[in-house]
Amino acid sequence: MLQPLPKATKTNWPRLTQRLVRIVRHLILISACLLVLVPILYLLLASFKSVADFFARPYGLPSVWQWQNYTQAWEEARIAVTLTNSVIVTTLSVLFSTVLAALASYGLSQRSKPLATPLYVLFASGLLIPVQMTVLPLFILLRQLGLFGTLFSIIMPYTALGLPLAVLVLVPFFAALPVDLGHSARIDGANEWQVFWLILLPLVRPALTSVVILNGVWMWNDFFIPLVIAIKPAIQTLPVGIMSFVGVYSTEWGLVFASVVVSALPVVTAYVLLTRQFVAGISAGAVKG
Repeated sequence: MLQPLPKATKTNWPRLTQRLVRIVRHLILISACLLVLVPILYLLLASFKSVADFFARPYGLPSVWQWQNYTQAWEEARIAVTLTNSVIVTTLSVLFSTVLAALASYGLSQRSKPLATPLYVLFASGLLIPVQMTVLPLFILLRQLGLFGTLFSIIMPYTALGLPLAVLVLVPFFAALPVDLGHSARIDGANEWQVFWLILLPLVRPALTSVVILNGVWMWNDFFIPLVIAIKPAIQTLPVGIMSFVGVYSTEWGLVFASVVVSALPVVTAYVLLTRQFVAGISAGAVKG
C-alpha cells in the first residue's frame, strides 16, 4: 500500500518527486488495464444473456445465466467446422508466410548485394495496398489455378499478405547480426543454408515470435477475405460463421457474444504463452538500426 506523502522540504524534495512519479505511473497502468479488462468483462457477461435481458440490463449481471448459449452457438454456427477451418488456415498461412519472409529477409539484409534495398522497399510498400484492391485480381488468379472451394483459396492470399509485415520486421534483425558469425561458419565448412538455419535463424527468434503473433492475430480475426473467397460453407472460417446469428430484423446477441468468446480464447491463450518473446522482439526491434 502506498504511504502518505511526507511534507515537502528542500532535503526530501527528490524523494517526493520520485513518489509522485510512481503514483502517476501506477494510475496510468491501472487505467490502461481497465480499458482492456472492462470490455472483456462486458463480453463475458453478455454471452450469458438472452436477447431481452441484453437490452434490459446491458451493463448489469444476467437475470438468468443462459449457459446454453455456448452449446447453441456451437451447433448453429457450426463452430466445430469453422473453428477447425480457422485453425488450419491460420496455422498454415502463418507458417508459409514466416518461412518465406525469413528466407527473403536473410537475402535482403545483405545490403551489399545489388537490388537488396529496392526489393526491401518493394516488400514494405505492400502494407500500403488495401486488401479490397486485390479482390478482383485474386478472383482471376484463383479461378485460373482451380482453387475455388478449397482452403488454399484463403491460405494463399493470407500467405502473400503476411509477407510485407514479416519482411519489414525481420530484415533489420538480420542486418544487425554480426557479419563475422557467417564468415566464421563458412570458414569452418558450413554452407549458406547451414549458416542461415543453424547460426542466424535462432538469433532472430524474438522477431519470428513477433511476426507469428502479429500476422496470426489478424489472419484469425479477418472477416473480409473469407467472406468474399469462401464460396462454400464447408470452408468458411469462424468470423464468417459468427455472422450467421446477425439477421436483418433480429440478432441473437447472446449467441454472437458466446461465439466471440470461443473465437477469442485461442488468440488470448497463444498471446499469454508468447508474451515474453513478443515483448523481447518488439523491444529489440526498437533499437535496430
